[in-house]
Amino acid sequence: MTLTRALATYVKNIEFSSIPTEVIGHAKLCLLDWLGCAMAGSLERPAKIAKELITSMGGINESTVVGTAIRTSSPYAVLVNGIFGHCIELDDIHEESIIHPAASVVPAALAICEKEKSSGADLLTSIVSGYEVEIRIATGVMPSHYRYWHTTGTCGTFGATAAAGKLLSLEVNELVHAFGIAGTQASGLVEVFGTMSKPLNAGKAAMNGVIAALLAQKGFTSSDRILEADKGYCKATSEKFDPSKILAKREVFEITRNVFKRHSCCGHMHGALDAVLAILDETPIQVGDIRKVKVGTYPIAFEVVRGATRPSSASEARFSLPHCVALAVVCGRVGPAEFAGKRFSDDTVFGLSKRVSVEVDPELTGARLGAAIVEVELANGSKIRRRVDHPKGHPENPLSQTELEEKFRSLVSPVLNEADATCLIEMTRDLENLSQLENLFALLHVDK
Repeated sequence: MTLTRALATYVKNIEFSSIPTEVIGHAKLCLLDWLGCAMAGSLERPAKIAKELITSMGGINESTVVGTAIRTSSPYAVLVNGIFGHCIELDDIHEESIIHPAASVVPAALAICEKEKSSGADLLTSIVSGYEVEIRIATGVMPSHYRYWHTTGTCGTFGATAAAGKLLSLEVNELVHAFGIAGTQASGLVEVFGTMSKPLNAGKAAMNGVIAALLAQKGFTSSDRILEADKGYCKATSEKFDPSKILAKREVFEITRNVFKRHSCCGHMHGALDAVLAILDETPIQVGDIRKVKVGTYPIAFEVVRGATRPSSASEARFSLPHCVALAVVCGRVGPAEFAGKRFSDDTVFGLSKRVSVEVDPELTGARLGAAIVEVELANGSKIRRRVDHPKGHPENPLSQTELEEKFRSLVSPVLNEADATCLIEMTRDLENLSQLENLFALLHVDK
């Protein structure tokens, strides 16, 4: 059995009844977390541009564009929802694979679920399937893949395909060809980080995965060895891919090893921001008291987020560690509001960011996601040092369900009233018992 066929067989055989209760619980949290990010993201400039585009393209009344009054063809809805969910950099992330799993999988699952009138249990099974596929493929091609390729855009395409294919009840042969169609579409470059095209990578991954599954359902064919072939996906995008990681028997579903974010910026800087905020909690410090801040991090983070001290856009600012450290000091938090309007262009923030240096710390060379050592030097010469190995939200330092629900309420407050937000939370908690999801989609359909 080929690698691609084995993965397709794995997806075909996943059933709701075989998924552990704690995994289903985690999938519910992943869905709720993404919904909050998408509704908040729907207000961002990239989201507005995307909405304008798909509105001009027509479409049929099939799938909801989250947080809007728009319903359109499922591929269009998936494209825009994928962009929405990744706009504010608060969506979940998986440490080993460095992929944002929900970014492509949840939009694909929701759109096809609504189109097919699937149940809550079907939706949850689809999400778990998509997470497992994209994370397995990503771990197989990492770490060299990340040198050029945005894992969320590339491997996320396979996750979206699996999620959509599961809801469409594709047979193994159809899933094999769906993966082939996905592989030839998979794309997304690290070069676009800090621009509007980073969330576009997520949207395209979701859209391409849905298109792959829909085409395969109709008999469209592709390579049946897309993962393992000499000219296939894995060898094309990785200096040395490890097929054993894709099919390895794992003790847990990867969705349970997910990282939920509490800062609205790239996950590579979350440990540094946790460290800064912890220092401020322990020691009252004013901006004028700070002579400089030194951040030690790991090599990948240094390459991705050392950033500009005076970024020119909110997208760029979310990938500037000096800027985000300064925001944390000045504002006491790094949420979506800190990247909007006057706060983003605050001269005090820009002034402090110039005093923040970023370097690779030898102690963190082997770290993968979010670890940091921060040293704040004060004007009186004293220094305060703080190390964070696991940022808040990491499985080793998790956000509770209550904290995640509070995050959701905060994110959706500009879009939903409190009663509707509460109703969405309650529906998500009971999702596996809902045979029909019309009421859930009605809440996502917002005329604002």
